[in-house]
Amino acid sequence: MELLIIKNSKFMLKERKNLRKVIAVAICLAASATMFAQETGVVINGVTWANRNVDASGTFVANTKDAGMFYQWNSKIGWSSTDPLVSTNGSTWNSSWDGNGATTWGTANDPSPAGWHVPTQADFEKLLDATKVDYAWTTVNGVVGGLFTDKTNYNSIFLPAAGTFDENIGLVNIGINGLYWSSTENNSDAAGYFYFNNTTAIVSSYGNKASALNVRSVKGNSTGINAVSVDTENAKITGYFDILGRKLTEEPTKGIYIIKYDNGKTKKMMK
Repeated sequence: MELLIIKNSKFMLKERKNLRKVIAVAICLAASATMFAQETGVVINGVTWANRNVDASGTFVANTKDAGMFYQWNSKIGWSSTDPLVSTNGSTWNSSWDGNGATTWGTANDPSPAGWHVPTQADFEKLLDATKVDYAWTTVNGVVGGLFTDKTNYNSIFLPAAGTFDENIGLVNIGINGLYWSSTENNSDAAGYFYFNNTTAIVSSYGNKASALNVRSVKGNSTGINAVSVDTENAKITGYFDILGRKLTEEPTKGIYIIKYDNGKTKKMMK
């Protein structure tokens, strides 16, 4: 009898998790029907995520299951699944694109709609905090992707596993993996990106900037850099830093960065 009780408890726990997954999918479907006119987003582990991918620059897709457009890093020129192959249409695709020398995805090149921006690598890492967020490989309206659900408020976002856009082949790995850009640079050739498939979800720092990936925007300033002070009169500059606190060799010519002064004060700059 004791063994039976244990089995029943495990069964009830499994059913409870399944119910939560069903509820999360239902919420995503409801968002698909109601959020097209105005995207308000949902908060997951302290970060406000859009319910839908970015489509053409400055717009979201109509439905949560839609892939949207694919972007090279620090570029607002998008590529869709219907675009002809670069090798045959003589397009302006830049196969050696390096992000135009930027150290972060600049505001001027951000394809996100007004009030939204490309997430940082830290934003994606919060989405992968298994103590606070559940990850499930699932299917929504016939589209395979990843469902991420806040364990406290049960808010969810569905990210389509839309693959990547290859300059000579077109879309590859549809329904096999999802790849989404972060705004965080690693070096002159690579930047952070979010990757997931049917077994895992990770954040990597080594995405080739010339690759074309999806964008899922976040709202507001989840990195906390708005908290910097601006009392810098008569102070001397001691260094320039990106939004993740990494020291830069010189003052950036574009993007968002932080200046530190010898009086201990800091100031956020945007170019």
